[in-house]
Amino acid sequence: MGGKVYLKNSHQNDGYSSPWPKKQAILIRVWEVVWTLFVKWLPKPFYRWHVWLLNLFGCKVHGHVFIAPSCRIYAPWLLEIGKYSCLGTRSEVYNLGSVKIGERTTLAQYTYICNGTHDLSNPILPLLVGDVEIGDDVFVGAKAIILPGLKIADGSVIGAGAVLTRDTEPFKIYAGNPAKYIKDRFFKR
Repeated sequence: MGGKVYLKNSHQNDGYSSPWPKKQAILIRVWEVVWTLFVKWLPKPFYRWHVWLLNLFGCKVHGHVFIAPSCRIYAPWLLEIGKYSCLGTRSEVYNLGSVKIGERTTLAQYTYICNGTHDLSNPILPLLVGDVEIGDDVFVGAKAIILPGLKIADGSVIGAGAVLTRDTEPFKIYAGNPAKYIKDRFFKR
Protein backbone atom coordinates (compact mmCIF):
# COMPACT_ATOMS: atom_id res chain seq x y z
CA MET A 1 0.00 0.00 0.00
CA GLY A 2 0.97 3.66 -0.23
CA GLY A 3 2.20 6.00 2.48
CA LYS A 4 0.74 6.96 5.83
CA VAL A 5 -3.03 6.62 5.96
CA TYR A 6 -5.61 7.26 8.67
CA LEU A 7 -9.31 6.68 9.24
CA LYS A 8 -11.53 9.26 7.56
CA ASN A 9 -14.14 8.83 10.28
CA SER A 10 -13.23 6.84 13.40
CA HIS A 11 -16.93 6.66 14.33
CA GLN A 12 -18.12 4.88 11.18
CA ASN A 13 -20.57 2.29 12.53
CA ASP A 14 -20.96 -0.03 9.56
CA GLY A 15 -20.04 -0.53 5.92
CA TYR A 16 -23.17 1.30 4.75
CA SER A 17 -22.60 4.53 6.68
CA SER A 18 -20.90 7.39 4.92
CA PRO A 19 -17.55 8.41 6.38
CA TRP A 20 -18.32 11.97 5.26
CA PRO A 21 -20.18 14.55 7.36
CA LYS A 22 -23.58 15.28 5.74
CA LYS A 23 -22.60 18.82 4.73
CA GLN A 24 -19.52 17.59 2.84
CA ALA A 25 -21.43 14.68 1.27
CA ILE A 26 -23.98 17.14 -0.12
CA LEU A 27 -21.25 19.57 -1.21
CA ILE A 28 -19.49 16.79 -3.16
CA ARG A 29 -22.71 16.13 -5.12
CA VAL A 30 -23.27 19.85 -5.74
CA TRP A 31 -19.67 20.18 -6.96
CA GLU A 32 -20.13 17.25 -9.40
CA VAL A 33 -23.22 18.88 -10.88
CA VAL A 34 -21.57 22.32 -11.15
CA TRP A 35 -18.44 20.91 -12.85
CA THR A 36 -20.52 18.83 -15.27
CA LEU A 37 -22.89 21.65 -16.22
CA PHE A 38 -20.52 24.61 -16.27
CA VAL A 39 -17.03 23.30 -17.08
CA LYS A 40 -16.69 19.79 -18.50
CA TRP A 41 -17.99 20.71 -21.96
CA LEU A 42 -16.08 24.00 -22.33
CA PRO A 43 -13.00 24.31 -24.57
CA LYS A 44 -9.54 24.72 -23.03
CA PRO A 45 -9.30 28.53 -23.45
CA PHE A 46 -11.91 28.89 -20.70
CA TYR A 47 -9.50 27.48 -18.08
CA ARG A 48 -9.72 30.69 -16.01
CA TRP A 49 -13.41 29.93 -15.46
CA HIS A 50 -12.42 26.44 -14.22
CA VAL A 51 -9.98 27.97 -11.76
CA TRP A 52 -12.56 30.51 -10.57
CA LEU A 53 -15.07 27.72 -9.83
CA LEU A 54 -12.41 25.69 -8.02
CA ASN A 55 -11.63 28.71 -5.85
CA LEU A 56 -15.34 29.21 -5.20
CA PHE A 57 -15.51 25.63 -3.84
CA GLY A 58 -12.49 26.11 -1.57
CA CYS A 59 -9.53 24.99 -3.68
CA LYS A 60 -6.35 26.90 -2.88
CA VAL A 61 -4.93 27.97 -6.25
CA HIS A 62 -1.69 29.95 -6.18
CA GLY A 63 -0.98 31.99 -9.28
CA HIS A 64 -1.48 30.92 -12.88
CA VAL A 65 -2.47 27.24 -13.32
CA PHE A 66 -4.07 25.14 -16.06
CA ILE A 67 -6.89 22.73 -15.27
CA ALA A 68 -8.22 20.74 -18.23
CA PRO A 69 -12.02 20.78 -18.46
CA SER A 70 -12.09 16.98 -18.57
CA CYS A 71 -10.04 16.72 -15.36
CA ARG A 72 -12.01 15.35 -12.41
CA ILE A 73 -11.47 16.66 -8.90
CA TYR A 74 -13.47 14.93 -6.19
CA ALA A 75 -13.35 17.50 -3.36
CA PRO A 76 -11.85 20.88 -4.35
CA TRP A 77 -11.67 22.13 -0.74
CA LEU A 78 -9.08 19.36 -0.09
CA LEU A 79 -6.83 20.47 -2.98
CA GLU A 80 -4.01 23.01 -3.18
CA ILE A 81 -2.20 23.79 -6.45
CA GLY A 82 0.97 25.85 -6.90
CA LYS A 83 1.61 28.36 -9.68
CA TYR A 84 2.32 27.18 -13.23
CA SER A 85 1.07 23.67 -12.50
CA CYS A 86 -1.12 21.67 -14.85
CA LEU A 87 -3.79 18.98 -14.45
CA GLY A 88 -4.01 17.35 -17.88
CA THR A 89 -6.83 15.93 -19.95
CA ARG A 90 -8.89 13.31 -18.13
CA SER A 91 -6.56 13.31 -15.13
CA GLU A 92 -8.30 12.54 -11.86
CA VAL A 93 -7.64 13.75 -8.34
CA TYR A 94 -9.66 11.40 -6.13
CA ASN A 95 -8.84 13.44 -3.05
CA LEU A 96 -10.69 11.89 -0.14
CA GLY A 97 -7.88 13.41 1.96
CA SER A 98 -5.78 16.48 1.26
CA VAL A 99 -3.70 16.74 -1.91
CA LYS A 100 -1.06 19.44 -2.28
CA ILE A 101 0.54 20.00 -5.69
CA GLY A 102 3.63 22.20 -5.87
CA GLU A 103 4.75 24.74 -8.46
CA ARG A 104 5.56 23.93 -12.11
CA THR A 105 4.19 20.41 -11.70
CA THR A 106 2.41 18.52 -14.46
CA LEU A 107 -0.03 15.65 -14.19
CA ALA A 108 -0.31 14.31 -17.75
CA GLN A 109 -3.44 12.88 -19.34
CA TYR A 110 -5.28 10.08 -17.53
CA THR A 111 -3.12 10.28 -14.39
CA TYR A 112 -4.89 9.13 -11.25
CA ILE A 113 -4.21 10.30 -7.72
CA CYS A 114 -6.01 7.80 -5.53
CA ASN A 115 -6.06 9.23 -2.03
CA GLY A 116 -8.33 6.68 -0.42
CA THR A 117 -8.45 2.99 0.38
CA HIS A 118 -10.11 0.72 2.92
CA ASP A 119 -8.96 -1.06 6.07
CA LEU A 120 -9.10 -4.65 4.84
CA SER A 121 -8.47 -6.00 8.35
CA ASN A 122 -11.86 -4.65 9.50
CA PRO A 123 -15.05 -6.35 8.23
CA ILE A 124 -16.88 -3.02 7.76
CA LEU A 125 -14.03 -1.78 5.50
CA PRO A 126 -13.78 1.76 6.91
CA LEU A 127 -12.35 4.43 4.65
CA LEU A 128 -8.65 5.22 5.02
CA VAL A 129 -7.20 8.40 3.53
CA GLY A 130 -3.78 10.00 3.42
CA ASP A 131 -2.23 13.36 2.69
CA VAL A 132 -0.61 13.35 -0.76
CA GLU A 133 2.13 15.91 -1.28
CA ILE A 134 3.55 16.46 -4.75
CA GLY A 135 6.57 18.77 -4.82
CA ASP A 136 7.76 21.42 -7.25
CA ASP A 137 8.95 20.62 -10.81
CA VAL A 138 7.40 17.13 -10.77
CA PHE A 139 6.19 15.36 -13.91
CA VAL A 140 3.67 12.52 -13.63
CA GLY A 141 3.36 10.63 -16.93
CA ALA A 142 0.20 9.50 -18.69
CA LYS A 143 -1.92 6.87 -16.92
CA ALA A 144 0.32 6.81 -13.84
CA ILE A 145 -1.30 6.00 -10.49
CA ILE A 146 -0.32 7.62 -7.19
CA LEU A 147 -1.45 5.75 -4.06
CA PRO A 148 -2.69 7.31 -0.78
CA GLY A 149 -0.47 9.25 1.60
CA LEU A 150 2.61 9.49 -0.61
CA LYS A 151 5.16 12.29 -0.78
CA ILE A 152 6.59 12.96 -4.23
CA ALA A 153 9.80 14.93 -3.83
CA ASP A 154 10.79 18.01 -5.85
CA GLY A 155 11.95 17.26 -9.38
CA SER A 156 10.71 13.65 -9.42
CA VAL A 157 9.45 12.03 -12.62
CA ILE A 158 6.87 9.25 -12.50
CA GLY A 159 6.84 7.37 -15.80
CA ALA A 160 3.80 6.69 -17.95
CA GLY A 161 1.70 3.83 -16.61
CA ALA A 162 3.68 3.62 -13.37
CA VAL A 163 2.05 2.68 -10.08
CA LEU A 164 3.76 4.66 -7.33
CA THR A 165 3.61 2.80 -4.00
CA ARG A 166 6.38 4.60 -2.06
CA ASP A 167 7.66 8.10 -1.42
CA THR A 168 10.23 9.39 -3.91
CA GLU A 169 13.58 11.11 -3.56
CA PRO A 170 14.37 14.49 -5.17
CA PHE A 171 15.29 14.58 -8.87
CA LYS A 172 14.93 10.86 -9.49
CA ILE A 173 12.97 9.06 -12.23
CA TYR A 174 10.63 6.18 -11.35
CA ALA A 175 8.80 3.78 -13.67
CA GLY A 176 7.05 0.41 -13.68
CA ASN A 177 4.48 -1.43 -11.59
CA PRO A 178 5.30 -1.05 -8.78
CA ALA A 179 7.37 2.02 -9.67
CA LYS A 180 11.09 1.65 -9.05
CA TYR A 181 14.02 4.05 -9.28
CA ILE A 182 15.39 4.18 -12.85
CA LYS A 183 17.95 7.00 -12.89
CA ASP A 184 18.65 10.55 -11.76
CA ARG A 185 17.02 13.54 -13.44
CA PHE A 186 19.16 16.41 -14.69
CA PHE A 187 18.09 19.73 -16.21
CA LYS A 188 19.98 20.97 -19.25
CA ARG A 189 21.29 24.52 -18.78
